[in-house]
Amino acid sequence: MVKTILLVDRDPLFIEQIRQYFLGKGYRILCARSQADAERILQSTSPDVLVTEVMLERQDAGFCLAWKAKQLYPDLPVAIVSSVTWHTGLYFSLSTEGDKAWIKADAFLDKPIRIEELKQVIVDRLAPAKTG
Repeated sequence: MVKTILLVDRDPLFIEQIRQYFLGKGYRILCARSQADAERILQSTSPDVLVTEVMLERQDAGFCLAWKAKQLYPDLPVAIVSSVTWHTGLYFSLSTEGDKAWIKADAFLDKPIRIEELKQVIVDRLAPAKTG
């Protein structure tokens, strides 16, 4: 069964780079450029993993999207890949239970990232492309 990644980011170059890489790894990729677009996709599709930027149409839209996605699909793996720290100076992590309680994500990566980092999070931890 082909696994589906919902990729949400304002940056079309980032989306295309990640999309091409994971298509080559056997994933189906759905793309959105905003929280609103991603929520419309989530109403009709249950992806195997959500990858989102925090700063979409608002500085916290990705956090809100992750929360709403977990409300719809509690077991949905969510990876946040964000430049929020670079833009705001605020640091976020999943290192404490308190952080995990309000950041509804299973992984948090700061941009810029190497594609291998995201591959490790998605392929190795969250949603392997092929099921056995």
